Amino acid sequence: MSVYEKIIQLLQDNKIEYQSLEHEPTPTCEDSARVRGTSMDMGAKALICFADKKPILIVLPCSTKLDVKSFKNLFGVKDLRFATSDEVTSLTGLQIGAIPPLGNLFGMPTYIEKSLGTNESVAFNAGDRCKSIIMRYSDYERVCGGIIGQYGQAKAN
Repeated sequence: MSVYEKIIQLLQDNKIEYQSLEHEPTPTCEDSARVRGTSMDMGAKALICFADKKPILIVLPCSTKLDVKSFKNLFGVKDLRFATSDEVTSLTGLQIGAIPPLGNLFGMPTYIEKSLGTNESVAFNAGDRCKSIIMRYSDYERVCGGIIGQYGQAKAN
């Protein structure tokens, strides 16, 4: 079963309403927001990182970047680094840009930036750079089971 199919199964098993979109390939969350016609704040950017040598998934609104110092302080992490492209593929079987914000699909803890919850809905690439899901944020939080914290900062324009 593909990651996309696993996501659909997870949503259907939990009786969650969602919208599935197929679109041109979108390697960045900025591209995804443009083709979906959604705001950058609504887009969920999924970053695979290593926290003290253990893989984790960090989720941020597309309009923000990770404040590494805040994240480390908040969660008591000594060493935090982004996974390489090869590590991302090894851990998920996916390319960067296709990672859904559901670390539970990959056996990784998921950390969700609090500001993502200010949106009624969340949108994300769903295991494929050409497929997206849009769903209610409250449902996303429920099926994700993530740890919520405040560690994002606005991107410079």
